[in-house]
Order: sequence, then C-alpha cells, then structure tokens
Amino acid sequence: MTTTGTACPSFGELAEYWTSDITPADAERIEAHAFTCERCARMLEEADRLRAGIAALARSGSVQAFVTDAVLNQLARDGVRVRYYALNPGESVQCAVWSDDDVLVTRLRGDFTGVDTVDAELRLDSGDEWSNATGIPVPAGATELVMALPAALVRTAPQIPIRLTLRASGGNQQVLAEYVFNHEGALERAPSSNDRG
Repeated sequence: MTTTGTACPSFGELAEYWTSDITPADAERIEAHAFTCERCARMLEEADRLRAGIAALARSGSVQAFVTDAVLNQLARDGVRVRYYALNPGESVQCAVWSDDDVLVTRLRGDFTGVDTVDAELRLDSGDEWSNATGIPVPAGATELVMALPAALVRTAPQIPIRLTLRASGGNQQVLAEYVFNHEGALERAPSSNDRG
C-alpha cells in the first residue's frame, strides 16, 4: 500500500463515513482511496477503534456530552440502549431511567440565532449544581441541541426536579433557555411471562 496523488478525504468526510451518514458513491470513493493510501487507511482504522470505544464508554456511564444525530445513529447501530426526551424552552418533563438504559438523550429545542457556543448547567431543586459543560458548539442554523447523559449517572440523581439552564458562552452569559426534568429515579422492568422458564 502506498500513498497516492489523489486528494485525501477531509476529516469531515471520514467522520461521515464512520457514522454511515454518507452516500454510497462517497463511501465507495473513500474506501477505494483508503485501499491505496496508507495514511487514510490508518485513519479509518483509528476511527473504527474510536467508534467501538465510544459505544463501550456509553455503556459504562462515562459519556456526558452534547452530540450530533450521526453519533446517536452510530450508537444505535452499536446496540447502545438510548432513551429519548424532547423539550421546548420553559417546559418540564416527567423522566426516569430504566435498568437497561445506557444513555439518556434530550433534544433541547430553542432559538440559538447568533450564538456560536453555549454553557449548560444542571442544578438540583435544592440549588446544588449537579453537572455543567462549557463552550458547547452550536451549528449555524441549529434549532436544537442534543444532550446525552450516561444512564449510570442519572441513576445517582435524587428524585427531585433538576433545572437545566443554557447560556450564551462568553461575556454576557445571556440565558437562552431553561428546561426542568422532574426526575422520578431508576426503574426496574417487571419480568414478562416470556422470561419465566
């Protein structure tokens, strides 16, 4: 295998290939190039190890992030159990985590016009900070952000309301939206009649 004179795919194209969010023709082009380009073949191998690692981290409770739909799609293909919620600014939701959930995902809808990055803060009803993230990139034209929390972390939360505040990063820290999760704890599924010997 040698490096060819053909232009290497961009990082974005390789990421799309990794998450399968690419046309079949582009996938074939990238595969053909990687077959002849040692550098790109190595990058695709590393991307596959990263994909497997992210799935393992999600299951272990080590992933807490704002993610893209492409990442969610890949987690689903890897068999990661994801529970979904969606909220508009000012809304609240009754929520819980089941014993077989790996990741909880919330689609946080809002007006992010003119905002490049946001800070997110989760606060318990008691006033104590539960979690935070800073400098979260906001794609141009975005009308929602996708927050992923490990189910293992959510299982440790007290059964009280948790308020999420999104602020514009930087100087003015303008509040963009607030959402409330009425956390009902960790739930166990009752065994079905099919589970009995």
